Amino acid sequence: MDISALKELAAKVEAGEWDHSPNGVARQVFPYKSASIDDLGLTAVAAFNGSLDAAKALHDAVLPGFRWEGGSGGLFDVWDDPAEPHKGRCDIPARAWLLAILRALIAENSQ
Repeated sequence: MDISALKELAAKVEAGEWDHSPNGVARQVFPYKSASIDDLGLTAVAAFNGSLDAAKALHDAVLPGFRWEGGSGGLFDVWDDPAEPHKGRCDIPARAWLLAILRALIAENSQ
């Protein structure tokens, strides 16, 4: 994955923005392939819009083996190493989870 696109999308999600344009950063990170249930682009936008089911499906698809935990105050953590959790915070829990997923992907692709 393109690290700069991941970082740009994480910044947009944190700001509460989602670019629906055909060439937008969201489609660079999570391409829209079809209108099927397993389409990562549709799953990611559903998570952004508040679907916890979509956030879990996205997590399972892009971070297999990673654990997750949602806490109070809109905080979500995802990790493969408990000493280094990737955090997302937002009033919308699914969006917090999406942000944590993006931060984990940034870390994974920076190595």
